[in-house]
Amino acid sequence: MTHNHQRSVWWKEGAITLGAGTLYGVTNTLVGHPFDTIKTKMQAEKGYMSKTEGGMMDTLKKVYRTQGFVGFYRGCIPPLWGSAIYRSAQFAVFEALYTKWDNEFMRREIPYSFGLQYRVLAAGLIAASSRAVIESPIEYAKVRRQTGQSWQVRNIYQGFGMQWIRTGGLMTSYFIMIDSVRRNTRAFQTSTGQFFASGCCATLAF
Repeated sequence: MTHNHQRSVWWKEGAITLGAGTLYGVTNTLVGHPFDTIKTKMQAEKGYMSKTEGGMMDTLKKVYRTQGFVGFYRGCIPPLWGSAIYRSAQFAVFEALYTKWDNEFMRREIPYSFGLQYRVLAAGLIAASSRAVIESPIEYAKVRRQTGQSWQVRNIYQGFGMQWIRTGGLMTSYFIMIDSVRRNTRAFQTSTGQFFASGCCATLAF
């Protein structure tokens, strides 16, 4: 989403970003799931939660001792395919709508927003909402599996309200910050600049 190139038709922009987002989602799960497993066990599973039962390193050792290396990837299947879907969807939706709304009305700047266009805010909110709809049941199934609990289909949207508020706020903030960096700096003129700009915006948003 550098927006430095000539924009194609809206559905092509969405499709290109869908592919890139899928790779991002798969990589994110493969690298991050072991850390997420440790975090989840310390937060929600009996035997790992209290300070007397150990910190992060003790949790890591306990998981490896009792479950082996596979234990760190327990519950990874839902987020593996799910992350590829919802992470790619959020960027695909944003890019598609950003391109589709390339008109005089949606390019107008929101008053007192330092140049933020209506289409950036609207596309960001819709993209973030689409992610929340997909992500919520996947997160539910993942946490249940990580903590050794069963799960039921009728409860997959349990806690969706908080999920939507969190994801909506975080991802919309990310899109707004990325747009601001793109407009006001030269970071997006190089691949390295794009990498660090996106990473910093994601860190600040989350």
